[in-house]
Amino acid sequence: MKTLKSLAPNVRSVPLVNSWFAHPYLVSPLTFGLYTRHAHLAMLESFIEDPAQHLESALIPELLGGPFINYADDPADMARFRERTLERCAPQLRCADAIGAMYQMLQNQAKGAGVPGLYAQIDPQIRNGVELSYDLCKQPNARFIESVFYDSPLYDTSLQTCVLEKASYEPRTFVLSTPQIRRRDSSVELRLPFGDPLWNHLHGGAHDAAELMDMLRPRVDDPARDMPLLETMFSERRVPEGQRGGPADTVRIRYLGHACVLMECGGVSILIDPLISYPDESRIDHFTFDDLPERLDYVLITHPHQDHIVFETLLRLRSKVDCVVVGRAGGGNLQDISLKLMLLRCGFGRVVELGEYETLEFKEGRIVGAPFYGEHADLDIRTKLAFGIEMNGAACLFFADSNPPAPEFYEPLKKMMPKIDCLFLGMECVGAPATWLYGPLLQKMLTRGEDQSRRLDGCDAAKALRMQEYFDPKRLFIYAMGAEPWLTHITSILYSEESTQFKEARIVEKTVRGQGKQADVLFGKMELML
Repeated sequence: MKTLKSLAPNVRSVPLVNSWFAHPYLVSPLTFGLYTRHAHLAMLESFIEDPAQHLESALIPELLGGPFINYADDPADMARFRERTLERCAPQLRCADAIGAMYQMLQNQAKGAGVPGLYAQIDPQIRNGVELSYDLCKQPNARFIESVFYDSPLYDTSLQTCVLEKASYEPRTFVLSTPQIRRRDSSVELRLPFGDPLWNHLHGGAHDAAELMDMLRPRVDDPARDMPLLETMFSERRVPEGQRGGPADTVRIRYLGHACVLMECGGVSILIDPLISYPDESRIDHFTFDDLPERLDYVLITHPHQDHIVFETLLRLRSKVDCVVVGRAGGGNLQDISLKLMLLRCGFGRVVELGEYETLEFKEGRIVGAPFYGEHADLDIRTKLAFGIEMNGAACLFFADSNPPAPEFYEPLKKMMPKIDCLFLGMECVGAPATWLYGPLLQKMLTRGEDQSRRLDGCDAAKALRMQEYFDPKRLFIYAMGAEPWLTHITSILYSEESTQFKEARIVEKTVRGQGKQADVLFGKMELML
């Protein structure tokens, strides 16, 4: 009998795009070039000019998350990486320039007259994937047909790789501003496009060690070095006891950190915003991949921010996911990339787009999509949803970072789900300014005042208390907002009770408890039976 192997529970599989930590705007061929041109190359050129300033800034806690490359080895490495990027990403950079030139042309020439004559001025590389139009206020607009870009050379899967490394208690450094161009002695990089079936083989445990090594050998650059390391990263596949879909009649809810929650009952399992830690990564008591059921019926993604759609977690789970549920993209806005298209290209077999106040039924329950207000710097982004879940008579709301103008905006949701057992709410009420995430996509720069006023923020205490009063849940849970130590590599948040976010969260917690109801600021793990 074969001994089936899979990647050991304490081994990370970190997806990269052109050596940068993978996130949605790097995976989409529509936006990758813009990020490369206006974020990555800009940081590289600044670093090459003054490496010491970058290193000094990267070590200042208040500047964590800023555009500073944290690379202490030979600065010439970054210069060489810049030249390699200019060469291998030349088509994507041309695409970025073509998009910018098209928007500039529209601003200068589209004044209300017909647009057919303007197509000839668009770079042929993108022309067939664009439709020009006006809005009702006579403002010109371009609609991108994103599937055209996925089916073109702009979607270059040779840029997609994976680094395997063992988890450790050593904090992970912030990854969004530093390319991973030098491997640790104990890590291995695989040429592994995100849609490759080999991701399932790594994590699904369907092969013995010899078969896995045969599959992996062609994916490494130095077999003599890498293959012995790889052999240490696999272990016998285990099926965790008691984790095959949850209890039969009781709804079990588990909080796995940040905004990740698992809801199970009667063999149905639903996981929201997967971001999961590993064993041997934190001394804080927490759930890991081993605590998940064998199958995940639904994975729900609330919105396309780097801490809510995490490819490092998603690709590890792909072999056990039946269906991913995402918000319905608006149909072509540059900033509103389609998560459905992206996840299908990343090898997920079934991806469902849900609209606002639409439902997805399952045995003894349903998933309800609701509007996700705010938190997106006032840009028209529609591939985002708050979710309601009804399961075996229990009802829970998951608002992630939604920041509605007023709770009454959710009146249709309240009518659909009048009695709420648990309300999960994000209170990242400070948030980064618009340009922190969307700057590389903007075609007209914001003033500093505009940028600071358009933030990626959630509810403050006053708004959260109004949401609590409006929905009147039995229990209120406030997400840890990136405070868990296994998130700092993508959130850059340093946990402190003195932070504005946590002061506001504690006000809500204390106030609701004073009313005789349950309220908790989550941290690490939580388990609840309903």
